[in-house]
Amino acid sequence: MCGVAGGISIADPSAVVDRRVVEGINASQRRRGPDGDGIWQAEDGGAVLGHRRLAIIDVGESGAQPMSDATGRWTITFNGEIYNYRELRRELEALGRRFHTNSDTEVLINCIAEWGEAGLNRLRGMYAFGLWDSEKRELWLARDPFGIKPLYFAQSGSTLWFASQARALAACAPVNAARDAAGLVGFYLWGSVPEPFTWWQGISALPAGGLLRLARGQDVAQPKRFLSIEDAYESRPPGPIAHEDLRAELADSVSRHLIADVPVGVFLSSGIDSTVIAYLAKEAGSDLRTVTLAFDEYLGTDADEAPLAEETARLLGAHHQTVRISREEFLGLIDDFFASMDQPTTDGLNTYLVSRAAASAGLKVALSGLGGDELFGGYPSFSQVPSFVSFGEKIPMRAAIGAALSGLGGSLARTAKLNPKLAPALKYGGSIESAYFLRRCLHLVEELDLLLDESWRVRGLERLGALAPIDGAAAGRGNDRLSPYAQVSRLEVTNYMRNQPLRDTDWASMAHSLEVRVPFLDLNLFSRLAPAIASDRPPSKQDLAACGDSVGSRLISRRKTGFVTPVDKWLGQDKGDKRGLRPWADVVAARFRIGSRVSGGSLRFAVV
Repeated sequence: MCGVAGGISIADPSAVVDRRVVEGINASQRRRGPDGDGIWQAEDGGAVLGHRRLAIIDVGESGAQPMSDATGRWTITFNGEIYNYRELRRELEALGRRFHTNSDTEVLINCIAEWGEAGLNRLRGMYAFGLWDSEKRELWLARDPFGIKPLYFAQSGSTLWFASQARALAACAPVNAARDAAGLVGFYLWGSVPEPFTWWQGISALPAGGLLRLARGQDVAQPKRFLSIEDAYESRPPGPIAHEDLRAELADSVSRHLIADVPVGVFLSSGIDSTVIAYLAKEAGSDLRTVTLAFDEYLGTDADEAPLAEETARLLGAHHQTVRISREEFLGLIDDFFASMDQPTTDGLNTYLVSRAAASAGLKVALSGLGGDELFGGYPSFSQVPSFVSFGEKIPMRAAIGAALSGLGGSLARTAKLNPKLAPALKYGGSIESAYFLRRCLHLVEELDLLLDESWRVRGLERLGALAPIDGAAAGRGNDRLSPYAQVSRLEVTNYMRNQPLRDTDWASMAHSLEVRVPFLDLNLFSRLAPAIASDRPPSKQDLAACGDSVGSRLISRRKTGFVTPVDKWLGQDKGDKRGLRPWADVVAARFRIGSRVSGGSLRFAVV
């Protein structure tokens, strides 16, 4: 796990890239890789690669980056891990490829050198990299299919810059860092900035499973997808997965995610996902180390994760540590938390705090249960969204009634004690997709005029386009080839998970120089799960718990609470909405230089 950076002169084949910009990005991303940094520049000066290193595999000098292959043709800056690198190396050696290190980085270079773009489909792991081909004078930018690792790029004049964090690009590269209306509106709709947009107009996210090839002297083309998780849900005929196959695939993924030359721990909550991962890690022979985050405010309540997690750790014989956070400690960390936040989000605090705890326990790597809810139906959305659509289909003139209720106005609706999402549900709940986004939204589209100046609201919704289906853009649009359950899973994986939990896990863990791995998001495992999710018997949390034998199965009867932080109480805003997200969103917005002002008698937010 590291930080990557770089620049390439594109429109002018004779221009030299200013390496000081890449050095600045490197410095800005130092916490992503405190174990070393490197800068490499092409002989003609037209390409520069930078790297911050968190040494996990081949931790000596031989694993340092940027790294070149034995021929000197290829040079890479790489963030992530390739979990099948040993098998790939053996295959590449049989083909005559030579290696000088024991790193997965050198294997990655040779995969591309040997198989070209097809080599990307052979990778099992999480990654984002920039790879320079000195023969073709071409830069490759690529990102893993789930979008576990981020990669951002921006063009400024004749130079294209890239980095692991958008904030580093905005701060260090000469790019358009004006606020993006799509990012602003997206944040208020869903609590995060939806890809490919970012908080800054001139910076874009490389799509998950995306590849961008840039040759010197040529214009920037659109990135292309080399593998689509969205399409994988329809790639094979649906069919359930047998328990023994599910368990074998999960065990294989967890075993591979334990590969490292440093100790690997597990984030352990009181839930099924992390418990099964911890169980399978122990079964794989790991000297199991677990960390649980708990809060003083929840002590003695059902929301306290610690008691059940500690019981699980004892059953597994793990070296366990519970770290409790108080309000005073949170207030002492809040400035660093926001300074570390890459883009505004209502999430990330729990990962920031548990990563801090894991790093303080001496860990460089931790396994997370992220992805379990999205793949095994753990969210209420799996039942609520299809019910939402089914309910609307039974109401004559559904859309017209919804529009009429919307016209009542917020205050009248509240007086009548109507659910604020009732009108939009009737108006836009004509498809799984639009109902899903309505279920996930932080604020309704109809509420944006109370939050944002009109110019920002209008421009933002226009730029978001079909990404904002709760504004009607996707009303009635569906996918009859997939079951409603599979559609929800696909939306959770490719929208919510990609835009918030995965992105937030990256910057929040990197703030403490900790690599977080996600065994549920393994391509081999997913290739078996996707047809099952699309079947008439999708895998459930009960099926997942059974993979942890009695340790996991004992949690089935426990009511799912979700992992939450008492941030509303910490901020004295516990009278906010049920999850405390709206007042927290206002705090986040203020930290990202959105100020409040009174206009026309109502509180609005405007960019300052």
